[in-house]
Amino acid sequence: MCAIGESFLACLVRLNVIQYSYECSFRPSLLAESKEILHGLNGSFKSGELTAIMGPSGAGKSTLLNIMAGYVSAGVSGMVQVNGKSRSHNSESFRKLSCYIQQHDALRPWLTVTEAMTCATHLKLGFGIAMAEKRKLIEKILFMLGLEQKGNTPTMGLSGGQKKRLAIALEMISNPPILFLDEPTTGLDSSSCAQCISLLKRLAQDGRTIVCTIHTPSALLFEMFDQLYTVVQGHCFYQGPTNEMLPFLGDLGYHCPSYHNPADFMMEIAVGEYGADVGKVIKAALKKYYEITSRCIELDSTYDDNGKMMETFSIGGKAEEMCKLQKQNEAMDNSSYEEEDILSNTKPASLVMQFLLLFYRNLLMTRRNYFLLFCRIFAHATVATLFGYLYSGVGPNANQVLANYVYLYGSMLMMVYTGKMAVVLSFQIEMESLTREHFNRWYKLGPYFLSVLLLEIPVQIFCSLIYVVISYHLTGNYVNFERFCIFALFCVAGSICAQSWGFFVGATLSVKLAVFIGPILAVLFSVFGFCTRYVDITPLFKWMWHISYYRASFHGILNSVYGMNRDDLNCPETQIYCHFKNPVLFQKDMDIEHVDMQSNFVLIMLIIITMYISTVFVLWYKLNKRHKKMAEESYEMSTSADAVGASSTGVGSRRIEATKLEPLHIPAVPAVEQEIAAPSLIAARLFKPVTVSFKNLSYSVRNGIFRKGLIRGDKHAYRKA
Repeated sequence: MCAIGESFLACLVRLNVIQYSYECSFRPSLLAESKEILHGLNGSFKSGELTAIMGPSGAGKSTLLNIMAGYVSAGVSGMVQVNGKSRSHNSESFRKLSCYIQQHDALRPWLTVTEAMTCATHLKLGFGIAMAEKRKLIEKILFMLGLEQKGNTPTMGLSGGQKKRLAIALEMISNPPILFLDEPTTGLDSSSCAQCISLLKRLAQDGRTIVCTIHTPSALLFEMFDQLYTVVQGHCFYQGPTNEMLPFLGDLGYHCPSYHNPADFMMEIAVGEYGADVGKVIKAALKKYYEITSRCIELDSTYDDNGKMMETFSIGGKAEEMCKLQKQNEAMDNSSYEEEDILSNTKPASLVMQFLLLFYRNLLMTRRNYFLLFCRIFAHATVATLFGYLYSGVGPNANQVLANYVYLYGSMLMMVYTGKMAVVLSFQIEMESLTREHFNRWYKLGPYFLSVLLLEIPVQIFCSLIYVVISYHLTGNYVNFERFCIFALFCVAGSICAQSWGFFVGATLSVKLAVFIGPILAVLFSVFGFCTRYVDITPLFKWMWHISYYRASFHGILNSVYGMNRDDLNCPETQIYCHFKNPVLFQKDMDIEHVDMQSNFVLIMLIIITMYISTVFVLWYKLNKRHKKMAEESYEMSTSADAVGASSTGVGSRRIEATKLEPLHIPAVPAVEQEIAAPSLIAARLFKPVTVSFKNLSYSVRNGIFRKGLIRGDKHAYRKA
């Protein structure tokens, strides 16, 4: 992490023999075979260059980018090296050096551009830097990205291209030397695409390593890229400068027609048009790479140590140029990439400050997006008024005890359903933003979750109290303040407990399942909490009676109304006999004459704490186990791509055999320093070179039966993978 404007030394990202395979299943099988996606990829991505990863749909380009960025970690085997030192697949230190901007921007729509930048600056740079310096940094970044006139514009009011630039600006605050972008031009018009790629080009010229995936760009966009890495059927189809791609294909007998987009021509060859033999091109690319590495070994003894930095590392490049990179800085392999050697002394915000910043951000967004809050308050007040007039005056009357029981029953249902369903989709809506910000190290999960709770809990308490105050008095249940407080306490506790279940269900399940399972769970627990007495419950399900927060809350409000030695109820003179004039009789009939209110309240609190802890664990698991969903998506795409490839070229998913030569370990060397004025935020300095290399990587999960058509509703929901 450094200040904007600092010079970068060479930051070379290298891939050596990447192998990526997985097996996707909903029901694992011991006899399952792996589905290999990437096969023995080799390549280099160095600082000062803008590199594009291209390929047909399902070829593995997004998978390759996910591995490089560290977004895919579990199931990956092999070696990842940074400056010659092994790096774990989920390295925290490497994530501090890089940022990953995904295809979907996932911005906060209710914040202005300046507010979003200010919040990100506080989170990333902490409070050891003066606010004036932070403002200068924000202004510099916005000016550099062409957003200086949009500071007071809400994010939702930006165009697609401006949102993409804002997503880049938010990550440029920490100024990482390595940027990964997944299809940054998707959904943009031609003008916005040109602006986006031109911006990335300028950022790369400052010394950064920028790698992005992209579908077939226009000829203008294609010329902006310095390097091209093409993946076809999991193999390297071409790597090198963009201007050497056509000569490379021409040597194989595939000549681009005049006035034809080179990117389109390459993609047409990649899918087997013009009678192209894709396997032939893949073998030629691999052969050329090993010829270069072999030649580099031969030239090792005659290399001039005073040579300049290698200008190209490509299939079409010269072996002598590659060797310069190896010998110029051999000591670099022994260098460390520890955080203190690469990053500046700037420290991110503490956990307490992260919580305060995130809480303020949530409060600001809630204040502006007040419609949902207004609906919740209005719903509670409206239902309370409706119930109050429907059951008006039933509280003190002995002949209307059952009517009052129905009111109490409905009140508990109201508290539970509004508490649960109001938040069941919270994390589903937030998940993309949370994933991006957490992966790029904006904040820890604990402060984020606490900031959400401390905003939602007071809102739910306020809404519940509105309902209780209105309906409790209209129904005539008020006897004294103590009973009212106990009634309100158990109503609020039951609502908060249901809310904790809503958070857990929403964090665990998909949107469709969460909306379906949430009410089902509410109904299931209500069966063992209201009209059913303990003695009438089937022994198989009696355990649910003991853990039902519905039962604990409902017994609490019943006891607050009819328990605690309440005096006899009023029996109208027109009634000859009121059976429940003595409230104790009603308690006996409902089997609640010996309710331990303290134990019930403790049970509710324990369930609340348990569900919050479970929600945090589920979120942590989802944020750190990101591979499965991506693997399933890649499986469907690669399966269809393999079918097309097999029919057109005969290669299919067959692995192209490589030679036995071991890929060469090439360290990074310093790039040419650029005269760029650094802001006063942090003193200008040079980065230690960062070389990221991958060796013998593979990724796999089990591949039993893949339920491909389940969501789409296909007639045949199962098929053998």
